[in-house]
Amino acid sequence: MRPLTRRHLLLAGAAASPLLVSCAADLRRYQGQPVADVAARLGVCAAAFATLRAGQVLPIEVVGSCGAAPDVVFQAASLTKPVVAYGALRLVLAGQLDLQAPVSHYLPQGYVHYQHVLRRAPGDARDTVPASTLARISVASLLNHTSGLPNWTSGALAPGFDPGQRWRYSGEGYVLLQTVMEAITGVPFAPWMEAQVFAPLGMRDSSLVWKSAYEGRAVHAHGGASGVTWRQPVAAASLYTTAGDFARLLAAFVSDEKLCGLALSAPVVADKDLSLEWGYGWGIERTQAGPVLWQWGNNPGFRNFAMVSPTTRDGFVLLTNSDRGMALAAPLAQRVLPGEHPVFQSPLLG
Repeated sequence: MRPLTRRHLLLAGAAASPLLVSCAADLRRYQGQPVADVAARLGVCAAAFATLRAGQVLPIEVVGSCGAAPDVVFQAASLTKPVVAYGALRLVLAGQLDLQAPVSHYLPQGYVHYQHVLRRAPGDARDTVPASTLARISVASLLNHTSGLPNWTSGALAPGFDPGQRWRYSGEGYVLLQTVMEAITGVPFAPWMEAQVFAPLGMRDSSLVWKSAYEGRAVHAHGGASGVTWRQPVAAASLYTTAGDFARLLAAFVSDEKLCGLALSAPVVADKDLSLEWGYGWGIERTQAGPVLWQWGNNPGFRNFAMVSPTTRDGFVLLTNSDRGMALAAPLAQRVLPGEHPVFQSPLLG
């Protein structure tokens, strides 16, 4: 495996935070264009997308030059986060997890932070975040990116500002949430997600770690990107899935009024200029028709996007194996959820 560069650290599981991106990528210029035409013009190898109409999953569509099948497996990148949030919020509704509790309540001995984003194993460089620091960080702040923790760090982990004070996107926060969930359930994270989320929702082709069954079905990063293979579960980035499987997650989410309401219950400002907020697991746009939830995913060689309206239960998920694949999200959004979508001006998608 090639050593991680700083670019890999920023892109594994998420785009860089707004402070680390030089300019916004205004994807609105692709609106109104056929998705297949955009894919062809940008040289996207494989893209699969699933659409929800009134909560029902429509047949999968595939575009791109590589002739992929509808059930092709992709790296979901940061689309892992709302799937993990779904599991966490189920624990909240079951009374097993308290959003307002400090992380130290669940990890009284502190948190062992592994400094290599692609693996968590004995012998890797690591540091311990003491319980006194975890006492300042609420579980809620891990879900809505207000913990003060960085996106990724290869050094010692600590909040960069007082937790709960403002928004900063954090992959590290979701990996910490993973450890909290393991402490609560007493079960390793990947098997727990398999049993409690993937199996009940019929997500038969989804996993937080690579499976040999994916050989021949999983697409690789296209266009010279250095892809990775996830051997250890990483709650911020390591999901393997299909468009159909992820659409099942979207359908389950918007059909569960309690869970969806909880996700929207305490939004924080993520981008004041674009009027973007963040809830427990999802970004939020406010529209005349009600809130629209969204999340993007950037792993090296993969660009993904999901958007759904809890009001109409219309939405879509887009999975691509191209660094240029994010452009397909804008015309898809106009097709499925017509109207202004300021997220496509966000530097997060750059």
